[in-house]
Amino acid sequence: MTFKTYKHKNKNKNNKTKKTKRFFLKKSRSQEKGKKIHNHTHKLKTSPVELNKVNCSPKDKNEMKQFTCYTDKSLFKLRDKWNIRHPYEKITTNDSKEIHKLLANYLSDLCNKESCWLKQKHEFGKLDEDFKDSFAPESPYEWKKNPNEWLSSIDIIKVMKQYEKAYKCFDFIGPSPIDFDKKQLYGECVWEELCNFNLKQQIKEGKTKVGIVFNTDPHNKPGEHWISMFINIKKGNIFFFDSVGRKAPPEIMKFVERIQMQGKQLNPKINFTYDENHPVEHQYGNTECGVYSIFFIVHMLEDKLTEHYLKTHILKDKYMAKFRKIYFNDQL
Repeated sequence: MTFKTYKHKNKNKNNKTKKTKRFFLKKSRSQEKGKKIHNHTHKLKTSPVELNKVNCSPKDKNEMKQFTCYTDKSLFKLRDKWNIRHPYEKITTNDSKEIHKLLANYLSDLCNKESCWLKQKHEFGKLDEDFKDSFAPESPYEWKKNPNEWLSSIDIIKVMKQYEKAYKCFDFIGPSPIDFDKKQLYGECVWEELCNFNLKQQIKEGKTKVGIVFNTDPHNKPGEHWISMFINIKKGNIFFFDSVGRKAPPEIMKFVERIQMQGKQLNPKINFTYDENHPVEHQYGNTECGVYSIFFIVHMLEDKLTEHYLKTHILKDKYMAKFRKIYFNDQL
């Protein structure tokens, strides 16, 4: 009798285990498909939700919106990902402004700015890096202790690569050490893109504007001062900018001559003119040279600045420091 009862109990346990296994198998298959469904609900607020502003990344003028940093394409993707996880609170509209308004409302208890949405994995699932590119990069942690910390090459690249993505006619090169032409082991240059700069190839690829940032230190030193150059191929202009007003170093003048030579070999040829802001000194402090370099290239790219202006007006350090709050976000 005891034996039968023991056996009977054990059998029930096995059945329970099988059911549990089937439940977990079912759950894992659903998760594999990325269809994790939430059992909690989001209630729409009756009053409008105001989001804190964040700095957007640069965008093509056809993609820019007044109400968001996201493109229409990104908002549609967010809507679709939301709908997978929220079948009872589906967003059905195809109006990007309405999608944004509804997401802001649903997520208002979690987020007070739209960049925060990207951190809500349980609401959207895994989002690719393109979504993060909707916003200007986050400023380095060091800036919290020292707001005027020098810009690193990584800081400059993060900003300039976004402009490169937004403007198909633009190519950014650098930041490069000043000895970019120097041959290293196996005959490679310190900075191949500059050493082998090909004007004809740039034109072939549809690039009409080229921005370059250099450091006055050679590649085997830690870095001293950021300087920059802008080449407008359509206008046939080359302008060198040094925020402290020094003349272009010989390495850069050699590079300029190379571009001018290549321009004359084109058909039709381009006779490049060269100019620089020397002797006009803009920077009197010692921290903002990186911001000056970004500012110069961005404003030349967007035709918001002229060579004449840089030679006749002073852009002060205090004014330039404000652009840290434009090209970067304190926090995303």
